[in-house]
Amino acid sequence: MSIAHCRECHREVERHARRCPHCNAEIPGEGKLLLLAKYCLFFVILGALMYALFNFIGG
Repeated sequence: MSIAHCRECHREVERHARRCPHCNAEIPGEGKLLLLAKYCLFFVILGALMYALFNFIGG
């Protein structure tokens, strides 16, 4: 379980929580741009691995 701190009351909250259970303040999550960048990086690495694998097998 990952722990984060609320920006309003500074108490510990779970990282996946959307709101602080103590003061009901909204907890900012990962931005959509960061999430998109992670997915793009994953597929670029996956594509590079597949390319290397097919070139190695294909001779």
